[in-house]
Amino acid sequence: MIAERPFIFDLILKETKISSWTDFATGNLTPKLSKPLTGSDYKIYVLTANKKVLYIGTTKSSLKSRLNRGLKANGKNGYHGYKWKNEKKIRIFVWNFAELDKYHTENIEAELAFNVRNKTGKWPKFQNEIHFNNSYEEKGKRIAEKMYEQIINC
Repeated sequence: MIAERPFIFDLILKETKISSWTDFATGNLTPKLSKPLTGSDYKIYVLTANKKVLYIGTTKSSLKSRLNRGLKANGKNGYHGYKWKNEKKIRIFVWNFAELDKYHTENIEAELAFNVRNKTGKWPKFQNEIHFNNSYEEKGKRIAEKMYEQIINC
């Protein structure tokens, strides 16, 4: 159910915009993302800096579109965007869940945030909400644990 390995990129941000995506595995700049990162499957993305989890999110939209919405937000209509948007360098891990729905991915997101809290003593630094539900509890816990291990071992 979970991909063997997440997609991993190192991002450089300048003036709250992503100026470059570098594929962690190859070291190559990635000018354009492709499926499944651009598709409509549910995805969980985790942002880290210096091996610390900053933020965990879910999206069904294209990854770049979702990130750009959060980076461009300025408080109009009450949404100020991502709290991490002033960071300079971040690493993003992305898992695609083609077979899961919103409730399953939100369960995994919550379990992963809770896992970070249990392992480090702190919630992700810029996490401001988590969607809790018990619809996928046992599988969600196992998937979140595997994801956490992949993050800290990278």
